[in-house]
Amino acid sequence: MMIYYDGNAKSWHSNHSGFTLGSNNQPLLPSFTTPLEFLPFKMMTRGNNIGPIVGILTSYNSNNKLIGNRPLFEKLQRELDEFGGMIVIFPPEQLTTTKVDGFTYIASQDKWLPITTPLPHVIYNRVPFRKTEEGYSFAAAIELIKNNSLPFFNPHFINKYELSQLLKQDIMLQNYLPDTELLHSEQTVTDFITKYGSVYVKPAAGSKGKNIYRLSKKNDGSILLQSIQGEQQFSSLHEVVNDYLSIWTTKEHIIQEEINVDLFNGHRYDFRILATYLDGNYKLTGVGIRQSSRQDVTTHVPAGGKIISYEHVQNKEHDRFFLLAVKHCGELLTSRFGFFGEFSIDACIDKSGNYYIFEVNSKPMLFDEPEIETNRCRQLAKLFYELSGF
Repeated sequence: MMIYYDGNAKSWHSNHSGFTLGSNNQPLLPSFTTPLEFLPFKMMTRGNNIGPIVGILTSYNSNNKLIGNRPLFEKLQRELDEFGGMIVIFPPEQLTTTKVDGFTYIASQDKWLPITTPLPHVIYNRVPFRKTEEGYSFAAAIELIKNNSLPFFNPHFINKYELSQLLKQDIMLQNYLPDTELLHSEQTVTDFITKYGSVYVKPAAGSKGKNIYRLSKKNDGSILLQSIQGEQQFSSLHEVVNDYLSIWTTKEHIIQEEINVDLFNGHRYDFRILATYLDGNYKLTGVGIRQSSRQDVTTHVPAGGKIISYEHVQNKEHDRFFLLAVKHCGELLTSRFGFFGEFSIDACIDKSGNYYIFEVNSKPMLFDEPEIETNRCRQLAKLFYELSGF
């Protein structure tokens, strides 16, 4: 069914009477002629309600511009265009008890246009900054969402230490976790280096492989500290601690044993596993492989990592592990934090054939593999329809 938006009056119109729009059932204004300046939208019907309006929660940057993963949002709108539906991106400040002010993507014009709609039928949290999630406006938006019983998924970012503690509670997942602790003091670092010889230090609230350090103890007691920026040699662990402990304890960091990761063509690689909830279960959406290249502290592409096809390393054992990890991680996250509609897992296999889960990401970035992104958008569109009842 087609409906029309008058951008000047911020009003919604239909050629048919008796229909409403949005989760709060705002009546559509009858309009038996459609002026050229009205924007047309292809939507679905559920009884006399029109939708779905899919709200995507994002935020302003320091220049007061609305930001977020625009390429993903555009692909999602194109997916909804096939059957009907509208993506509206908005910051927490623009959600009220009756409406939302945001932007929608018009694929035929390849433009984002300002729009005001009734309350969405479902909301996906894609806020890109932890600081935004910690603010008053986000908390107020979440309270409004709860009060209106709006389907909402991916409630917040995941702290790395909280995640490790949570996964330890699962009888299956606890077998796939590297030893991880909060970095409290020099003694914590000493204990881990003594036990493992090589360890990672990571921000508990970090992302995209930033500010990660690897510490390796040499036979002479010296310490090699490596990051994606380069490496430093220290005569002792105490010397490292003198330079870095204040950084690592001012903001929460974890310390983690280094895993002797399997190699492909001489370089370490790991798995990026994408999962989506659909029809009552968490399903595997796709698997990407990231391989170290110019440095081997991380495999992140912005830090020089390479993309290789999963087909190069695929086997039945990997496939079984992915399905198990997706099911257990999804169910555990949802039971602890609230409903997760999609997430990604960073994992690896070591040289002895043991699997490890490093991280679960609540805001998966774009996958560089087109087939994974296509499947992802298709699955998310199905989830939007499922949660909204259209």
